[in-house]
Amino acid sequence: MLTTIRSLRVLANNIYGSAERTVTAKLIQRTTNSLEQARIKMLFDFIFFYCLLISPVFFTLIYVQDYTNLMVNGTFYAIFALCLILMRSGVSVPVVGTIAALNTMIIPMLSSFANDLDVSPLYAIPWLMSCLLGYFVVNLRTALALGTILFLYLVLVAFMKIQNIPVLLPPTYSVTDKYLATPFYMTAFLILCLRVWGVYYRNIARLEQQRAMEEQQQFSALINQNLTKQFLLVKGLSRSGKSEYLEGNIELLDACFSEIEKQCDTAIHYLDGPKAEK
Repeated sequence: MLTTIRSLRVLANNIYGSAERTVTAKLIQRTTNSLEQARIKMLFDFIFFYCLLISPVFFTLIYVQDYTNLMVNGTFYAIFALCLILMRSGVSVPVVGTIAALNTMIIPMLSSFANDLDVSPLYAIPWLMSCLLGYFVVNLRTALALGTILFLYLVLVAFMKIQNIPVLLPPTYSVTDKYLATPFYMTAFLILCLRVWGVYYRNIARLEQQRAMEEQQQFSALINQNLTKQFLLVKGLSRSGKSEYLEGNIELLDACFSEIEKQCDTAIHYLDGPKAEK
């Protein structure tokens, strides 16, 4: 049993890793900024795991032949598939992130409108996640724009409810369906939030550590190169000084000692470079 679970876990990790590399390769290669790379990975994680976690709902709709909700969810999946294709083609993260955030906002909003203006957590959580995605992937202005769209929709819902204006659309699910589905959706959204934003900050720390190590290696290589050059100069000067000493040329010997001291000071400066800059 444990062997089977371990094999399935390895298979799942391989599938996820291959999909991530295929989709994000072009975007990752374009930038060396650790924060930007973490954003790219977070956007992929959001789309990938969102589709994965709600896929049971999609197959359930096929089984019960709920064609209205099937069309809504199919549109949702199609737009996310488009986002992945755009990322694979190298389209910038802000553009793809805006499309993904709007998809997470607008499609549930249309479903909410069709289901008697339902604004329960079943829809409120995706709307909140849409604003967070816009903030983390694009910028604060995008998040505020998404928040404005949400605010206007909620004002419209409040107005229609207070004025008893009918939607004139048959609800696509019953009240029983709503209360049965909500716990599962809430669990899926919680897992998605923990996965996407938890790994996002972990990726930032990991990529920043990797960048720091690369900078340290580059600095060490530069120090080694400079020190090697200085030692070769000192070695040459010491040989010249020895020759001048044997010939009794004291003036040139003093010049050699002065130059050796200068080169030693330069070598010490290389070693204390970062401290000197501070």
